[in-house]
Amino acid sequence: MRKRRLSLFLNHKLQQSKLSTLMVTCFIAFNLLLVSLIVWLAYQSFSAVTFTEISKARLALLNESTRRGFDFITGVTGTAYSLASNRELSNLLETKGAGRLTQIHQRREVSKILDHTVVVSEGITSVELYTDAFNGVTVTMADRIYPVDTINGDSWFAALEQADAAWVPLRENESGQSLIGYAQRIFDSRGGTVAYVLIRLSRADIVRRFADMPMVLDGQVLLVDTAGNVVMQMGDDNVEVNSGEDSSSIHGASKLFSSINVSANLAAAEESERVVDRAWIQEHVEHGEDGFEVVSGKPGGAQLVLYSRPAMLQWRLIQTIPVHTLLSPVRQAGWQVLGIAVLGLLCSAVLAYLFVRRIVRPLRQLIKRMRQLEKGDFNTRVQLSFTQEYAHLAYGFNHMASQLTELMDQVKEESRAKREAQTGLLEAQIKPHFLYNTLDMIHWRALDYEAKDISRMIVQLSKLLRIGLSGGKLFIRVRDELEHARCYVSIQSERLPFSIDYQEHIDPRVRGCYIPKIILQPFIENAVMHGQPKEEKLRIQVDMWEMESIESPPKIIIRIKDNGQGLPEGWKLEETTGIGIRNVHQRIQLYCGTGYGIDIYAGESGGVEVTITLPRIETEEQLNLWLGGENE
Repeated sequence: MRKRRLSLFLNHKLQQSKLSTLMVTCFIAFNLLLVSLIVWLAYQSFSAVTFTEISKARLALLNESTRRGFDFITGVTGTAYSLASNRELSNLLETKGAGRLTQIHQRREVSKILDHTVVVSEGITSVELYTDAFNGVTVTMADRIYPVDTINGDSWFAALEQADAAWVPLRENESGQSLIGYAQRIFDSRGGTVAYVLIRLSRADIVRRFADMPMVLDGQVLLVDTAGNVVMQMGDDNVEVNSGEDSSSIHGASKLFSSINVSANLAAAEESERVVDRAWIQEHVEHGEDGFEVVSGKPGGAQLVLYSRPAMLQWRLIQTIPVHTLLSPVRQAGWQVLGIAVLGLLCSAVLAYLFVRRIVRPLRQLIKRMRQLEKGDFNTRVQLSFTQEYAHLAYGFNHMASQLTELMDQVKEESRAKREAQTGLLEAQIKPHFLYNTLDMIHWRALDYEAKDISRMIVQLSKLLRIGLSGGKLFIRVRDELEHARCYVSIQSERLPFSIDYQEHIDPRVRGCYIPKIILQPFIENAVMHGQPKEEKLRIQVDMWEMESIESPPKIIIRIKDNGQGLPEGWKLEETTGIGIRNVHQRIQLYCGTGYGIDIYAGESGGVEVTITLPRIETEEQLNLWLGGENE
């Protein structure tokens, strides 16, 4: 029972799917699953071996960078020692008892020695001298000789009092770069401290040492001293930390950490930013060996931490690299293999698609033609296919479309015949050419006898008939229909015992529009024949305007009012026996649709009021769309 239900369910789903889509999807899904499994197993085994080899290679590069990068320490300490042991410099710094001019000369000589040292020493930003020997001398040219009071407030100065030389953290210089420096005491001949020489190294000077080893500078690199303190941090973190006077500013990709008198809050903040903390560093560097380890649980995912062998002065480099960055070449290789496999899969899928498309193409053609038939294109046909089953379907569809076309033509022909028959009712008893010639002859004979009133009536009658016939057209312009109505009123005014006050109020926008012909005259005739006004004058007013609505197409509204006797009691349009009114209403609905027609009701101040609703047809193209070419 369960198998039967499952079978019915699968059959139902298959019936709702496209044949080509189903076949191609199954083929691609099976092959994609197989390729994905093979690529994943190969990637896992390959990445494990590659990760170890890459880590070893990176560690070797880090050791080499440590050795080559810290060669500058020897040069910096040697430069400081050469200045401290320079007898000429020591003699120039002994200014006790010397005159003012002599001290100025000695200061200039000292400044020249400092400038010469900067020029000949590679990788040094500046050399500064702090001494009180020249406090009584003022100079006009700037140099790098300052009073000792300038550095009394620095955190590292107290530590320097306990040693002859030390590496020290410094404040920013004028360029805004964080610096590190090497300070050396200079003694006089009596063993007293006469000056302090400070060699400044900028961040760029230190980082430049590693410029030839770009792979080492990936990720985050820490410069660690012998006690495990982080002296400098290089990486891609943009952090700025300020700690008053006792800490240095941290800008861009480089930070300087004070190893002397660093506050607990600053140390905690910096350790929280690094992948490894101070405890981890001290644990792994105390043996003086190199190595690597994967550290997880930090923001950014797992990190590979490499620590080099100590270099000169027992300083070393510790580098942290995100594992996903390290394995990016492996992933790229994996994606390339996957791309090749997918490319082969796509090629096979294309072949399968072309084969399936060849099979289902006749069905798609049949569906396309059916949709065209739904939209009203009854001339569409299906080409016969190469298989017997598709040929039967195509023949049945073509036969059905042919019969629908014949039925549509038959209905259209019947509609045309019906409208032509109704138009023929107005022309059946009249021979237009004979009638026009006869009326024209009567007109000229009346002029011969100077009967101008008769001539005028004949001219109005001729216009009336010409507009009424209109060469067989069903629709005429509003201005022609109004001329037809005026001609009729003019003829009737000549024979009636009372006068007719005929007025028109026409919206200029509708004068050029098309309306069915002879729709005003029947209602004016009813007013003349049956109105019987109480006054001596019959008033007929024709109003015509355009009405626009958001919910429906624009319309033309015609209102005809008179001051006659009004409608009989109980009069209804559906029960009227008058041919003219009923003919106009039927023609409007026949040509324009059931949404248009006439309404007749008693006027508010007496008489009859007729409202005619028509579509707004401005051009012949719109008229042909309404009539299907029957107005030509």
